[in-house]
Amino acid sequence: MLKKNTPKEALTTKVKISEAALFLFNHFGFVNVRLQHIADEAGLSVGNLAYHFKTKDEIVDFLYEEIVTRQKNLLSDLRMIPLFINLNTYINNTFLMQKRYSFFFTDTLEIMRSSPVIRKKHREHIQWQMIQLTLYIQFNIARGAFHTFELPDTIENFSSRFILLTDSWIGYQMLQGEKISELDSKQFNSALWGMTAPNFSQAGKNEFAQMYAYPYDELA
Repeated sequence: MLKKNTPKEALTTKVKISEAALFLFNHFGFVNVRLQHIADEAGLSVGNLAYHFKTKDEIVDFLYEEIVTRQKNLLSDLRMIPLFINLNTYINNTFLMQKRYSFFFTDTLEIMRSSPVIRKKHREHIQWQMIQLTLYIQFNIARGAFHTFELPDTIENFSSRFILLTDSWIGYQMLQGEKISELDSKQFNSALWGMTAPNFSQAGKNEFAQMYAYPYDELA
């Protein structure tokens, strides 16, 4: 009979398992990792692992909740002071978060197919992200840092593109033969600001130039 752990011990063991799974998912891909591999990496029997997580999908769900919590904290911080310098911090911290959980952003389709629960949660989370980014853009239009959007483009379309580029960037780099360990936050930062910059007003261009301490014309 398996010994029942105390709540603190159980949480410690769950974290140990999730960290072992995260390492394996990142290095070998979600679809290639089995519970036996995770148990071996965590130094546990499969029976002990199954006491905490019955399936691989449950482990992914545990990790997904960590991702969502981190993303919500980052976007909440951005909403508190929605200036360019804070968006820059958000972009850089998002890159670090995605690098830590890179498997999710490279294996998204497989994970969604495997887990209807995560698929539903992720759709809801993307909608929440859309709302937060829309509010950020509206604020920056109101303070004169962004141009107003003109059809066929809209704030919602831009927010959707921003999330798409953010979530797919690591996977695209891997398709180009890049190694995740060698990816640089400057590349990620440049890609997102490059997409955002055409919406700057002159005041926005000045703010961006001041943030990076060089003339905006040098960005062209």
